[in-house]
Amino acid sequence: MPAWQALSDAWTTQVADLAERPDLTVLVTPGAGHGSPACYTPADATIEINADHITLDPATIDPTDDASRQLYPVGWGLLVHEAAHARHSHWGFGDPSNPMATRAAVMLDEARIEAQHLRRRPADRPFLHAVTTKLITAEITADDNVWTAAAAAALLLARADATVLDHTEVRGVRKSIENILGRRRLKRLETIWRRALRTRDDDTAAMMEWGHRWVRTLGLHPSIPFPLPSGGGSLVAAVGALLDAIADQLAADTGQALAARAAAARAAMRDAELQRRAEAEQAGNTVFGSPTAGIWARAPQGHTRPATEAERSSARQLSRALKAAAYREPVTTRVTSPTPPGRLNARAAMSGHVQRQLGQNPTTEPWSHNQRRTVPQPPLLVAIALDVSRSMAGFLRPAASTAWILSQAVSHVPDGASALVTFGSYVTAITHPGKPSADVREVPLERSTTGFCTTIDALDHKLGLSRRDHAARLLVIISDGYLPHSDIPTGQAQLDRLARSGCGLLWIGPVNSAPLTGTEVLLLDDATHAGPAIAAAATKALSSRN
Repeated sequence: MPAWQALSDAWTTQVADLAERPDLTVLVTPGAGHGSPACYTPADATIEINADHITLDPATIDPTDDASRQLYPVGWGLLVHEAAHARHSHWGFGDPSNPMATRAAVMLDEARIEAQHLRRRPADRPFLHAVTTKLITAEITADDNVWTAAAAAALLLARADATVLDHTEVRGVRKSIENILGRRRLKRLETIWRRALRTRDDDTAAMMEWGHRWVRTLGLHPSIPFPLPSGGGSLVAAVGALLDAIADQLAADTGQALAARAAAARAAMRDAELQRRAEAEQAGNTVFGSPTAGIWARAPQGHTRPATEAERSSARQLSRALKAAAYREPVTTRVTSPTPPGRLNARAAMSGHVQRQLGQNPTTEPWSHNQRRTVPQPPLLVAIALDVSRSMAGFLRPAASTAWILSQAVSHVPDGASALVTFGSYVTAITHPGKPSADVREVPLERSTTGFCTTIDALDHKLGLSRRDHAARLLVIISDGYLPHSDIPTGQAQLDRLARSGCGLLWIGPVNSAPLTGTEVLLLDDATHAGPAIAAAATKALSSRN
């Protein structure tokens, strides 16, 4: 399936290190494994993993992150187990004359290959421990008989000697096995599986010898492929208790891993935010500091002119719209009291009189009046980033007019403040917060388009655009969006961060603009017609502070 292809490709690369073999291919998909949770096919050097045992959305898995494997330990444990088979199972399987001996040898090989793997990679133990719950169920039937008890010994007790499980974990299972097999027979089986754990990967004769001894120790006839059940179920209960304990511990460990990752993610976000604020502070101090300080700052050039009557009228209209948006109706609350002033509630007064006649303290408050509370209006903070590069030649004059209109309108809103910064070949602070220009400043065109990210940082620091407080915040970008390729990812990340903090974003530009995403976009032939859109964006920012 395409959703699992990325994980299959990544695990194909990583299994080469697990198995110390470069020729293996891993296929992860729901239903894989030929009826088993996972399988290894020597003929085509393929490992199949049934993705049903990976309880995560494949889109959320980063296979290159080693720490994230704690979130899907069973899935990774299946890969580790099959990689151990690919690396260490090189003996010849099968003895047609004694199928039960072959089956016993195969069971003994399960713990042997994991023991061999842990000698090379001891850090993989938690994953092999976790996957035990998926690898033994086929051999543990619902009946207590010598074969089931011996299978539990080979698959669980031998894994304890292989250090995959703890001996304390399997204590209850060992007792149930001993009740079925007897202590002496279990000791003989223990000798066999411990010898199997030390057997070489390619020693077919030895592995089959352990299989034959296993069957003889159990007293089973070689021609009987499946022993008859002997009834009962105490062993199954003991095995179930062991697997439940492993599953509970696995769930607890996964929960702790999730909590640790969440805490680490929060800490990383805090650190990143602190770093962003430090960068914004540095940019703000440079741009709004001394006119000659730093590579980006310079004394503003160009010339100023008196505002036209049309511009002043537009500023007044926008100011009225902003004030209306910022206005908050007083809140009226009805308050009761035991004494005047206010309106008397006759029933409550009579109840109080009766209580006094009975010698009780009155509990009623018969007088009521309306209390009006003024709701503070949120301050409006507007940052304007103006592109003065050569590509803005036909748009710059009306853009400067629009910036002046907006600055004037904001200055007449209670607690309103704005700042204008231009970017082109330089980054220049034209107006500072609380100091709107009386005249319209028409800045000249500059040759290149650099400093967009520095401009956003400087405005963020100076006006607190990313602070989640009571203020309504709006960033207005007047640009055609023709930015250097290196600035686009950083600039987009800056705008995304401001949007997450609740800052409104408005992009104004000519019709052929290429604005960044996540902004309210207004493309015009003439920027002097942007007043209604600015009013709507600012009103939306103010309304969100209700």
